[in-house]
Amino acid sequence: MEPPSPQDEGLRKKQPKKPVPEILPRPPRALFCLTLQNPLRKACISIVEWKPFETIILLTIFANCVALAVYLPMPEDDNNTLNLGLEKLEYFFLIVFSIEAAMKIIAYGFLFHQDAYLRSGWNVLDFIIVFLGVFTVILEQVNIIQTNTAPMSSKGAGLDVKALRAFRVLRPLRLVSGVPSLQVVLNSIFKAMLPLFHIALLVLFMVIIYAIIGLELFKGKMHKTCYFIGTDIVATVENEKPSPCARTGSGRPCTINGSECRGGWPGPNHGITHFDNFGFSMLTVYQCISMEGWTDVLYWVNDAIGNEWPWIYFVTLILLGSFFILNLVLGVLSGEFTKEREKAKSRGTFQKLREKQQLEEDLRGYMSWITQGEVMDVDDLREGKLSLDEGGSDTESLYEIEGLNKIIQFIRHWRQWNRVFRWKCHDLVKSKVFYWLVILIVALNTLSIASEHHNQPLWLTHLQDVANRVLLTLFTIEMLMKMYGLGLRQYFMSIFNRFDCFVVCSGILEILLVESGAMSPLGISVLRCIRLLRLFKITKYWTSLSNLVASLLNSIRSIASLLLLLFLFIIIFALLGMQLFGGRYDFEDTEVRRSNFDNFPQALISVFQVLTGEDWNSVMYNGIMAYGGPTYPGVLVCIYFIILFVCGNYILLNVFLAIAVDNLAEAESLTSAQKAKAEERKRRKMSKGLPDKSEEERATVTKKLEQKSKGEGIPTTAKLKIDEFESNVNEVKDPYPSADFPGDDEEDEPEIPVSPRPRPLAELQLKEKAVPIPEASSFFIFSPTNKIRVLCHRIVNATWFTNFILLFILLSSAALAAEDPIRADSMRNQILEYFDYVFTAVFTVEIVLKMTTYGAFLHKGSFCRNYFNILDLLVVAVSLISMGLESSAISVVKILRVLRVLRPLRAINRAKGLKHVVQCVFVAIRTIGNIVLVTTLLQFMFACIGVQLFKGKFYSCNDLSKMTEEECRGYYYIYKDGDPTQIELRPRQWIHNDFHFDNVLSAMMSLFTVSTFEGWPQLLYKAIDSNEEDTGPVYNNRVEMAIFFIIYIILIAFFMMNIFVGFVIVTFQEQGETEYKNCELDKNQRQCVQYALKARPLRCYIPKNPYQYQVWYVVTSSYFEYLMFALIMLNTICLGMQHYNQSEQMNHISDILNVAFTIIFTLEMVLKLIAFKPRGYFGDPWNVFDFLIVIGSIIDVILSEIDTFLASSGGLYCLGGGCGNVDPDESARISSAFFRLFRVMRLVKLLNRAEGVRTLLWTFIKSFQALPYVALLIVMLFFIYAVIGMQMFGKIAMVDGTQINRNNNFQTFPQAVLLLFRCATGEAWQEILLACSYGKLCDPESDYAPGEEHTCGTNFAYYYFISFYMLCAFLIINLFVAVIMDNFDYLTRDWSILGPHHLDEFKAIWAEYDPEAKGRIKHLDVVTLLRRIQPPLGFGKFCPHRVACKRLVGMNMPLNSDGTVTFNATLFALVRTALKIKTEGNFEQANEELRAIIKKIWKRTSMKLLDQVIPPIGDDEVTVGKFYATFLIQEHFRKFMKRQEEYYGYRPKKDTVQIQAGLRTIEEEAAPEIHRAISGDLTAEEELERAMVEAAMEEGIFRRTGGLFGQVDNFLERTNSLPPVMANQRPLQFAEIEMEELESPVFLEDFPQNPGTHPLARANTNNANANVAYGNSSHRNNPVFSSICYEREFLGEADMPVTREGPLSQPCRASGPHSRSHVDKLKRPMTQRGMPEGQVPPSPCQVTGAKAEHPVQKEGKGPTSRFLETPNSRNFEEHVPRNSAHRCTAPATAMLIQEALVRGGLDSLAADANFVMATGQALADACQMEPEEVEVAATELLKQESPEGGAVPWEP
Repeated sequence: MEPPSPQDEGLRKKQPKKPVPEILPRPPRALFCLTLQNPLRKACISIVEWKPFETIILLTIFANCVALAVYLPMPEDDNNTLNLGLEKLEYFFLIVFSIEAAMKIIAYGFLFHQDAYLRSGWNVLDFIIVFLGVFTVILEQVNIIQTNTAPMSSKGAGLDVKALRAFRVLRPLRLVSGVPSLQVVLNSIFKAMLPLFHIALLVLFMVIIYAIIGLELFKGKMHKTCYFIGTDIVATVENEKPSPCARTGSGRPCTINGSECRGGWPGPNHGITHFDNFGFSMLTVYQCISMEGWTDVLYWVNDAIGNEWPWIYFVTLILLGSFFILNLVLGVLSGEFTKEREKAKSRGTFQKLREKQQLEEDLRGYMSWITQGEVMDVDDLREGKLSLDEGGSDTESLYEIEGLNKIIQFIRHWRQWNRVFRWKCHDLVKSKVFYWLVILIVALNTLSIASEHHNQPLWLTHLQDVANRVLLTLFTIEMLMKMYGLGLRQYFMSIFNRFDCFVVCSGILEILLVESGAMSPLGISVLRCIRLLRLFKITKYWTSLSNLVASLLNSIRSIASLLLLLFLFIIIFALLGMQLFGGRYDFEDTEVRRSNFDNFPQALISVFQVLTGEDWNSVMYNGIMAYGGPTYPGVLVCIYFIILFVCGNYILLNVFLAIAVDNLAEAESLTSAQKAKAEERKRRKMSKGLPDKSEEERATVTKKLEQKSKGEGIPTTAKLKIDEFESNVNEVKDPYPSADFPGDDEEDEPEIPVSPRPRPLAELQLKEKAVPIPEASSFFIFSPTNKIRVLCHRIVNATWFTNFILLFILLSSAALAAEDPIRADSMRNQILEYFDYVFTAVFTVEIVLKMTTYGAFLHKGSFCRNYFNILDLLVVAVSLISMGLESSAISVVKILRVLRVLRPLRAINRAKGLKHVVQCVFVAIRTIGNIVLVTTLLQFMFACIGVQLFKGKFYSCNDLSKMTEEECRGYYYIYKDGDPTQIELRPRQWIHNDFHFDNVLSAMMSLFTVSTFEGWPQLLYKAIDSNEEDTGPVYNNRVEMAIFFIIYIILIAFFMMNIFVGFVIVTFQEQGETEYKNCELDKNQRQCVQYALKARPLRCYIPKNPYQYQVWYVVTSSYFEYLMFALIMLNTICLGMQHYNQSEQMNHISDILNVAFTIIFTLEMVLKLIAFKPRGYFGDPWNVFDFLIVIGSIIDVILSEIDTFLASSGGLYCLGGGCGNVDPDESARISSAFFRLFRVMRLVKLLNRAEGVRTLLWTFIKSFQALPYVALLIVMLFFIYAVIGMQMFGKIAMVDGTQINRNNNFQTFPQAVLLLFRCATGEAWQEILLACSYGKLCDPESDYAPGEEHTCGTNFAYYYFISFYMLCAFLIINLFVAVIMDNFDYLTRDWSILGPHHLDEFKAIWAEYDPEAKGRIKHLDVVTLLRRIQPPLGFGKFCPHRVACKRLVGMNMPLNSDGTVTFNATLFALVRTALKIKTEGNFEQANEELRAIIKKIWKRTSMKLLDQVIPPIGDDEVTVGKFYATFLIQEHFRKFMKRQEEYYGYRPKKDTVQIQAGLRTIEEEAAPEIHRAISGDLTAEEELERAMVEAAMEEGIFRRTGGLFGQVDNFLERTNSLPPVMANQRPLQFAEIEMEELESPVFLEDFPQNPGTHPLARANTNNANANVAYGNSSHRNNPVFSSICYEREFLGEADMPVTREGPLSQPCRASGPHSRSHVDKLKRPMTQRGMPEGQVPPSPCQVTGAKAEHPVQKEGKGPTSRFLETPNSRNFEEHVPRNSAHRCTAPATAMLIQEALVRGGLDSLAADANFVMATGQALADACQMEPEEVEVAATELLKQESPEGGAVPWEP
C-alpha cells in the first residue's frame, strides 16, 4: 500500500481537536474497492468530518420531527392538504438521510473493519431507519401500480405501508448520537440492564404466579351484574359504574327495585379486566402492581364473591410487587448511576489538574506585573492626596490660567470622594442590617402577592398596585446601590445578583407594558410572579440551605440531559401514538375521552400522563377499545402502553431519583466541611475565653459544641448523631431502661478493661444495669434510701413489670380498635368502657411508681426530663380527664377520646429497636427541614402563579350550554346514555370545582394533589378549558396551560419529591450506621463476621445401604433436577391453559393432568425420603415446602374426586346438608379452591434454580429481616390513624357511587385499615378526603339530632389525610426503599470484594470434606479446600502452593489436639484475612480488640465459640499459622543450604558458621516473610512466587523426594490398606478439577498426584471419617504421617490393620500398643512441672533417656509434638541418621533462635517454646547435624557474644 497523501495526513492531525470521538486510522479500502486515494472517498471523508455537516444533519432531523408533529392523523385513511404536503416533504428528508448514510459508508467502510459504519450502535439505528424509509417508498410505488391494475386490493396493501411508516418516529433518536451528555445517561441505563433483567425476571415470575392464582380463584366470577328484570339494561345508581354482583353469599346483592343478578355481562371495563384466562389475568395483575386502579379490581372481586379474603391476595400483591420488587429497580439504577458519575468525575478531575498546572504557570508571570502595578498605584494615591492638601503654592505663580487648575482640582476631589463613597456603599451593601432590610422588603412583597384572591375588594387591588410600585422602586434602588458599591464586574459575578437584576428589569418592563397596554394580561401575571423568585434571597446567608440550592442547580445540569432524553422519549411515543390511535378515540357513548392522540400537543399530554402513571390504565383500555375491544388485534395495544409505562415510569423516572440521591451526598460534604471550619473557630474562641474555669468544665463546653455541630446540617456524611435528640439527660443512655423486649439483644456494653493483657471475656459480667435512684428526694419526702422508694425502684426495673405494662398497652389498643363508631351506646361500647377504667388505673399506678422512684421533674434524671415519659404522662392524663368530663361539653370529650389513640405510642419507650426507628424518623424529619423549605417556597411560587392564571375560572354549570351564574338557573333535559327515548329533568347548578386556584391556600392544596400524581389530568383539563373569571369552561380553550402543569410536575414531583425521598433514604442509611458509629467494622465486615459466627456446616448425607444409595444417586443427579424443572414448567403451562367457559373435554384433561402431576411430585417426595431418610429430608427448608405442597395437592385431588362423585347431589358443598341456596361459584368460604393454590405453589420451586434470581431472593429475605421495627412503626401509624378515622368519619353514610361506599369506609377497624392502605398507595386519596369533609350524609343508625342528617364528616379531614399521606408516602414507604437499597448494594457492588453472598460456597465445599457435619476436618485438607474455593474467599486453583501456605500463616486458625481445624474458626479466619479485619499491628492485641468488638455487637455469642475462632491470650494454642511458619522456615533453611553448597561447592565444615548463617536466614528471610504473611500483605509475594516457581521448574530447588503430601508411588500401595467401601462422592463431579490441577505446571512439584488430592481417594477419606472417627484417614498411609505418632493411637484403639513397608514405619511401631496412656505420661513431665507458664521444660532428652528407640518428641501428643508434624517431616528422616535417639533442641540453640525471631519482628512466635523447639529441629536438619552438635556450636557462639563466657539463663 502506498504512503498516505499529505492531505490525508493533515486530516488526521486535525481530528483530535474535534469533539467527536477520536477515529482510529481509517481502513485502507471501503466497500472492497475505494482506497484512501480515491477522490470520491476523499471528498466524502472531508464532508463527513466537516463540523457544519453534522449541524446540518441535526437541523434536518429536527425539521423532520417538526414535520411529523404537524401531521394530523385521521381515521379511515382520510387526508387533508397539509398532510399531503407533508407526505411530499417526507421524500426530501429521506433523500437527505440516504445521502448522509451513503457518504458515511463510503468514508468509513461498511462492516468489515474495526471502525466501519455498522460497527457503531447509533449508525445501525440510522441505517435501519433509512432502509425502512426507502423500503416504504418502494412499497408505496408497488401499491400504486397495483391499484392501477387491480383497484380492489389497495386497502390490504396499504396496511403494510402504514405499519412501516410508524418506524419514522424513531428518527428523533438520532439526536442522541449528536449529544454526548445524553450518552452518559443512556450508558448508565444500558449498564444497569443486566441487573434490571434479573429484576424483570423476578417481576415476571411474580406476575405469573399471581396470575395463575387469580385464574384459579376468580375465573368467571366477574360476569354477573344487576339487570332490570326482563331487560338488558344494567341497573346502577347515579355516578356508579356497573359492577359484579352475587345472588347469594356475601357478595353484592342487587338492591335497586326491580333488578336481579344474572350472568351474561361482559365484565368491568368492557370485559378487559378479569381473570378468565392467563393473558388477561397477567394484564390485570400487572395493572395492580403499577398501583393504578387496583382497588377497583379488589372491589369488583369483593362484589362478586364477598370481602372475607380477596384482600389478602391484593394486599400481598401490592406489598411484594410494588413496594419491594419494583423498588429494586431504584436500587440498581442509583448504584449504576453513581458508578458512571464517579468515572466521569475522575476523568474530569484529571483534566482539571492538567489545566490548573498550566494556569498556575501563567499566573506566576502575571502576578509579578500585578504586584508592581499595585505598588505604583498606592504611591500615586499618596502623592495625589498630598498635592491636594498642599494646595500647590508653587504652581500658582507658574500657571496664570487658574480656571484649568480648579477643574483639575475638582476632578481630583471628585474622584477621591467617589472612591470613599464607593467604599462606604460597598460596606453598607455587605452589612447585615442591609441584608435584613432587603429580606423585610422581600417578605412584604411576598405578602402583597399572596394576598391576591378571587373576588377581592377594590381597595385591596389598589393597595397591591401601590405596594408593587413602591417595592419595585426599593428593589431598583438596592440593585443600583449594589452595582455602584461592588462595580459592575463584581456585581455580575454572583449568580444571585444576575438573577436579581433579571427580576428587577422584568418588573420595570412589566409596568411599562401595562401602562402602554401593549401586553396580554396572561404574560403580565407570569412576569409578576417572577418577583416571587426573590424569596430565594433568604438562602444567601443560610449555609446549609444555600449549599442545597447550589447542589440542586448542579444537578440541574445532569438533569438537563435526562430531561432531554425524557423529552425525546415522550416525542417518540407521542408520534407513535398518533400513528396508532390518531382519530380513533371516538366511541359510541357520549362521554368525551380527553386523553387521546388526535393531535401532537394532545398526544404529548397523554404520553406524559401515562408516564406519571395517573390513570394510565384507562388510557390503555380506551386504546384496546379503539381496536375493537378485548379480542385479537385490540389486546396487542397493551404492549405499547406497557413498554411506555415500564421504560418511562420505572426506568427514566428512577434515574431522576438516582441523580438526586447522588447530588445530595455532594451538597452534604460541602455543608459539613464549612461547618467544621466554623465550629473550629468557635471552639477556639470559647476555649480562649475560659481561662479561669477548670479543665473539666472547659472540656464539657467544647464537647457540647462538638455535639451541636454534629446535629446540624444535612446528614449525608454520617455527621448526624442522635444524642442531641435524646435530650441532655440521656446523654449516655436511657435512664429508664425498659428492660427491653424479651427477644432484644441490644444490652448496654460492659466496661471492658483496656489493659495490655485483659482477662478472657468469659469472665466479664454482661448484665444490663438498672438506672440507679437519683440523689435528690422525690416529692420532697422520699429520700434515696427510703424503703418505699427502693421498693418502687425494684418493681419499676423488674422485667415482669415492663412486660405486664406492655401487655396492658396491647390490650387497651385492641379495645380501642374494637369500639363501635356508629352506635355509641351499644352494649359492646359499654363493656369496653369498664375495661377502659381498668387500663387507666393500671397506667396511673405505673406512672405514680415511676415518679416516686425518679422524682417528678425538678432535678436531673427525673421522670419528666425525658420526652418519651412526657408522652406517657400526657396519654394517661388525657384518659383521666376524659373520665372526669363524662357529662360536660361533648366536643371536648370527643377530642379527648380521640387522643386515647396515642396509647400504643407508649410501647415505643419499651422497645429499643422501635425507639431507634422512631428517633431515625425524627432525625430525618429534622434534617429534611431544608428540603421542605425549598419545596414549600417553590410550591408557594407556583401557587401564586396559579392564582394569577386561574383565579375564579374553575366554575361551571352542569348544563354546559350556559356560561354564567345568571344563566345557570331552572331545569334542563338530559338524555340517559345518549338514548333520545330516556329523558330526565334536572335542576341546573352552578358548581365550583373542588380543587381550585381562587386563593393561595386552595392553590397550594390543589398543587399538592398534583404533586402526588393523583387526579391531575382532571385538573389539567379544567385548566385548559378555563375561560374568563366567573364564566363556564370552553373546550380546549388554552392548551398552552398544560405547560404550567408539566413544568410543575417535572420540577416538584419528579425532582423535588425525589430529592425528598432521596434525603429520607440517605438519612436512614446513615442512621442505621450511627448505631455502629464507634465500631471499627463497616457494614460489609459486620455482615460477613456475623455469617462466619452463625454458620453451621451442612450435612452431606450419603447412604450406606446399596439400594438406598442407588436411589440417592438418582435423586441428587443433575439430570433428575432438570427433569423436575421441566415438569414444573409443564405443570405451569397446564395451569395457564385453563380458561373460563372451557369445554367439558378440557376440564377432563386438566383434571387428569393435575392427578398425573400430583402423582409425579408425590413420587419425587417419596424417592427423596428414601434417599435422605426423614431426618435428612426435613433438614432442608425447600423439602419441607415441597412436602406441604404435595400433601395439599393430594387433598386437592381427593376433594375434587369426591366432588365429581357427589356431583349428582350438588357436589361437596352439600355434604353437611347446608346446601340450600348456595351457588358454589359464589361462596367465598375456603373451599377446594384453597387447595387448588397448592398446584400453583409448585412454581415457587423454580426460584431455587436460577442463580441471579436466587441471589435476589436471598437479599429479599435479608431485607425482610431488616424490616421488623420499620414494619412495627408502620403498623402503629396505621393503627392510630385507623382508630382516629373510625372516631371522626365512622358515622358517614355509605352511599354507592360516592367514595365512601360498601367497599370503602371507616365503619369497622379492618375496613379503616384497608382504606388507609389504599390511600398509602395513592389511589384517589384526594377524593376520599373530599368525601370525608364536612356536610356529608350521616349513617341512619348513628345518633344525630333531627335535621342534622347532613352534618357528618369534618374539615379535620384535610389535616388527617394530608398528614397521613405525607407520613406514609414520603417517610414510611421510603423506609422500605431505604432498606432495599441498603441490602441491594451488592447488585451493583464490586464483586472482587468479599461479601456475605460469597460465603455459601465455603459451606458447600466444606461438606465434601466433612459429610457428617462434625464441623472439623484435617488441617492438611484445608489447603486443598481453599484452593477449590474461588477468590475472593478462597485461593483459587491457580494459587501456588507456597503462597497458599503463607496465607495460612496469616490466617492462623487454632489447631485441635487431633490435628483438625474447626468449621467456624476456618471460615472466620478466611473472612478476617480477606477483609483485613484487625490484621495489622501486634497480633495478640488485635485479637483482643476484635474479641471485644464481637462481644459488643453480638452480645449472645457463646464464649466457647469465641474462644474457638479467636483464642484468648495466654493460650499457648498451637495454630495452623505456627505450623506453616515452621514449614516456611524449613523451606528457607533448605534454600540456604542449597546456596551454600553452590557457593562453596561442598559443605562448609565449621559448625558455628553454619548455624550463624542459619540464624541469619531466620532473621533476614524467613521472619520478614512470615511477618508479612501474618499481616496479610502478600501482594509483592505473589509476583515473586511466580518467578520462583519458574526457577524451581528449572533448578528443582523445591524438589523433594517426597511431595508435600507424600510420594506419588504410594498411590498403588494405598488401595490395600483400606477396606472396600462405597465411594461417597460422585466421581463425575470432580474428575475435571483433578485433571486441571495435575496439568497446571505450578502443581507438578508442589502438588503431586497423591491419594490425598485425588477425588476418588478423598471420597474414601470421607467415608472413613464416617465409619471410624478419624481412625482410617486417607493420610494414614501418607509418609508425612508415617512419622507422626498421635494418629496411630486411634489406630490402636480402632484396631485397624496396618500394612506399611520400608524403614519409615519402624520408629513409630513401638508407640502403638501404649496408646493414650503412654502419651499422657509423656505429656505430664513436659507440661506439669510447676514451671512458670510459657517456659519450656528442660530438654526432654533427660526424661526418656537412652531407652527410647524412637524420637520421643515425635510421639508426645502434647503441643510439642504437633510441631514436627510439618509437611516436610520426612525430610528430617532423610537427612538425619536413623539411629539418633536424642534429637532435641537444648537451651543455647533455643536462645539464639529466639533472638533471631525477635530481631525479625516475630516476638509472639519467639515466646512460643514449642515453635522455637521445632525451629531448632529444623535448623539441625538443614545443617545435617545432630542436635547435640548444634547445641555445642550454639554454646560456643553464646560464649563469644557474652564476655564473661557464662551461660545465660534461658527464658523464652
